[in-house]
Amino acid sequence: MKFLILFSIYLSFSGLIYSQNSSSDSTMSVNLENVVIIGNKARSIPGAGQYISSSKLEKLNQTNVNNVLRTVPGINIRDEEGFGLRPNIGLRGTPVNRSAKITLMEDGILIAPAPYSDPAAYYFPTFSRMQGVEVLKGSSQIKYGPYTIGGAINLLSTAIPNSFKGYAHLSYGSYGNNQQRLWIGDSRENIEYVFEINRISSNGFKQLDNGGNTGFDRRDIMAKVRLLTDEDANIHQSLTLKFINAAEEANETYLGLTYEDFKKNPLRRYSATQNDFLDMKHNNISLTHSINPITGLSINTTAYYSTVFRDWSRVNSINGQSLNNILQDPITNQTSYLIMTGQLNGNIDYQSAARNYFSKGIQLNSQYFFNTSNVFHRIIFGFRYHIDQADRFATRSTYLMNNGKMILTSAGIKGNQENQIRNARSFATFLSYEISYDKLKLSPGFRFEKIKLAVKNYGNNDNARLGTNLISAENNLDVLLPGFGLTYDFNEYMNFFLGIHKGFSPPGMPSINSTQRQAKPETSINYEIGYRFEKNNLNFQLVGFLNNYKNILGSDNLSSGGSGTGNIYNAGRAIIKGLELNFEYILFSNNKVSEFSIPINIAYTYTDASFQETFIGGGGDWGNELINKGDKIPFISPHLLTISFSLNYKNFSSTFIARYTSTTRIKPGQGEIIVPNANVAYKYVNALKEFLILDFSSNYKFSEMFTTFLTIDNLLNNKAIVANLPQGYRPNIPFSFNIGLKVNF
Repeated sequence: MKFLILFSIYLSFSGLIYSQNSSSDSTMSVNLENVVIIGNKARSIPGAGQYISSSKLEKLNQTNVNNVLRTVPGINIRDEEGFGLRPNIGLRGTPVNRSAKITLMEDGILIAPAPYSDPAAYYFPTFSRMQGVEVLKGSSQIKYGPYTIGGAINLLSTAIPNSFKGYAHLSYGSYGNNQQRLWIGDSRENIEYVFEINRISSNGFKQLDNGGNTGFDRRDIMAKVRLLTDEDANIHQSLTLKFINAAEEANETYLGLTYEDFKKNPLRRYSATQNDFLDMKHNNISLTHSINPITGLSINTTAYYSTVFRDWSRVNSINGQSLNNILQDPITNQTSYLIMTGQLNGNIDYQSAARNYFSKGIQLNSQYFFNTSNVFHRIIFGFRYHIDQADRFATRSTYLMNNGKMILTSAGIKGNQENQIRNARSFATFLSYEISYDKLKLSPGFRFEKIKLAVKNYGNNDNARLGTNLISAENNLDVLLPGFGLTYDFNEYMNFFLGIHKGFSPPGMPSINSTQRQAKPETSINYEIGYRFEKNNLNFQLVGFLNNYKNILGSDNLSSGGSGTGNIYNAGRAIIKGLELNFEYILFSNNKVSEFSIPINIAYTYTDASFQETFIGGGGDWGNELINKGDKIPFISPHLLTISFSLNYKNFSSTFIARYTSTTRIKPGQGEIIVPNANVAYKYVNALKEFLILDFSSNYKFSEMFTTFLTIDNLLNNKAIVANLPQGYRPNIPFSFNIGLKVNF
């Protein structure tokens, strides 16, 4: 019924406005060699790579990157706050927590705040300002480390148009969700530019016990200016300056709900979270020089510098009890539970987790291609010199819960909870050689990383950092990562590919605890074999993969349900294997008379992940109990399925997307699956129940200038438990809609 009412409103609104899709593929500049890795040429790379185009993004009208990435097989995602602001992404079975085990890039530049020293992606670019997404898996992505086991994701920001163009976006919807976006750009003979501002905010869909805003406000400014040589110059060159400034204020919390409270009201937020707040600021500047000195040779060199400030203030413990203990047994810990819910007065331990990050470096990517007789050669070479740092300065204070309101009673001394600096320095280089003859292409290559990791822990009683109790440690490592890919074209429509490469993830900060064994690098041998078919309106890809870990790493982070030590620990051998299916077909696409078509997309992933050694867990989302050989690795869904179909008729299009996530283990183990239930104690629960979410998006183009659109998330208002981390059960966003206007000028 809600859907019919909203759809009627949408059609009425559509009758008053005229619009057109922004940034269509045909109007955007294709001069993006320095940032685009595969674009729409995924068929030509040796591994499994996929490209989400701007035309697809425009149909979906999604601001949540999680909902878009689920249309690509091989991607595992754990929702957290419902808006996709800090996505938890894994590729081919890598841990999902804070996307720390995949290589994240924007326009080919690393975007995690400190990719080597502290890789948790607390900053993630605002997805609504992206015009495309590239996903690389298998042997195709060893060029894009340091995390080369699962894969890499490259976000493509708004490109410079090839003539003067502008775009405006306005939308409003449920829970005060709203967005305003504007960009203008132009290309002249010797100068090109695009300037963009973007704001997205919400009042939030969760309900505080005493009322209050549970949403966020994020603002972005982005600019690109490119200087070019004359069109008739002997050597073509360009110099591109890019600048990003982003700020976010979010009333967000780590704390979820007990099962009993979730069943009563999944949108509830406890009174103890009323002051939980995230303050984040991000600045990035890069300068890219591109040159084509001779025929067949292109060289792109980029210098970059970025800073991130992040302070996530939040409730830490209550009445001396950890939040996890309270959530697991609110009866035994009844006093603490009543304080948490504001029904009883008492003390609350509160933590301000301030962190300053910086990341800087210079990278070069070049390629040279030539022909000898009937053989085509392409040599791809690159390097990156990178430095990053994470300055962690957490402070613990005390509040009094008084009649449902929190009152500060003791402001802690800065750094009394965490006081350390993490540093990383790396030199990475890669070389890939592609040789093609007739229908066969061979792609051998390697990546080399030389990394220095260092930590200085000043202790919680030295806020001036005088070094009186300084403990420091270093770890140096070199790693060589070979890879090989093969592609065979049966004909112009279908090909076969296989690949093998050594995967790698850095081992985190060196140990400063004499009782803790130093974590070794995470390494694996990765295999994949696949088949592609592309003809007319059919696109089909089937891939099998196997990641054989020599050493898989766990981490004890608060965001993964641990104690927050940040320790990385060795878990030994593991095997992750699976199957990826991508199917795209357009019905009636050749019907020129009615201009009617039905695109159908299916993305399916099967993953089987298990430990191959017995060990004691070191905390985090794997726990700290005995883990046996053969136990399943938690938080990796065995089955993921996304099905979408669109109805396109002339200037109108509507898309339905169904996203299915199978029952997923949340603890290592084998045998019986136990999901949350009123008759089951929390400590026995080892899995979250399967769920299905249905989304809807529609666009109506009235003229060359105006388009109106409607999106509906969770069309059936499914009240699923989508996560139990960081602390307690968490809901997906409920039924919500956004209606808006896009203007292209």
